[in-house]
Amino acid sequence: PQLIAYRDYLLSEPHLQGVVSLKECIADPDLAFNRGILEPLSSLRRVGKIENKNCVILVDALCEAEYHRPDNGDTITSFLAKHTKNFPSWLKIIATVRTQLQDITKQLPYSRISLDKLSTNDNLQKDLLDYINFRLNNSPSIQSNVTSTAWKIEGNSNSSHKFSQHLQNLSQGSFLFAKLTLDLLERGHLVAKSSGYKVLPVSLAQIFCLHFNLRFPTVRSFEKVSHILSVCLSALYPLTLLEIYYSVNSLLVDNFLPWDEFLQRFKLLSGFLVKRL
Repeated sequence: PQLIAYRDYLLSEPHLQGVVSLKECIADPDLAFNRGILEPLSSLRRVGKIENKNCVILVDALCEAEYHRPDNGDTITSFLAKHTKNFPSWLKIIATVRTQLQDITKQLPYSRISLDKLSTNDNLQKDLLDYINFRLNNSPSIQSNVTSTAWKIEGNSNSSHKFSQHLQNLSQGSFLFAKLTLDLLERGHLVAKSSGYKVLPVSLAQIFCLHFNLRFPTVRSFEKVSHILSVCLSALYPLTLLEIYYSVNSLLVDNFLPWDEFLQRFKLLSGFLVKRL
């Protein structure tokens, strides 16, 4: 790790651990950030304990914090804007935000790079096409489900290219859309052998609806997991398995859900919910 010197320094200084404790971060986040992180990092760099090269901190999805904006105090964006001037020149921030919510970053004095301008950035199109072709070339099941009998006789190189171009256009730069569509084809849940590929989904919403319809074909089967999904979607932070269990049971007035039954239902959502280790 690039900042192992800071870790060692933090472990050797109990008072510094107190400065960055959860209690102090809540009470005075500005003081905790400056005295507990920025000042020690600058000191360690001056004495040569941190190498003379740039370090990067990645802050993903600034827009997610806006959904849980506090009644008072800073969001992550306003907090970064307030402290940008105090950052040492060798410590860089890379922050991401959805294009439709980029207005929240106006106060940040950062250089901007767009990953959505497909028409002006050939690398975005190339990366996506390379990914699609890699999946296609390495999966006989995908090839089988997108190649018609006529094309097999003529040779499927042209049909593969046509499919790759079509999926690339549908994806509009979204690797998630391309991945989930290819996953459905690989598992045989989609078969797109017509020349127009009309059976392919055209949005992420359609893909997730298809996944849920395949996993839960009846209302009764979905009801088994609906409370679990409700709890997870309404939580402001990732919950532990035990927290989900207690929250689900708080929704059940007449019946108590045993732990073993809860685990069986939770397993039905594998692939939809990611469990932290």
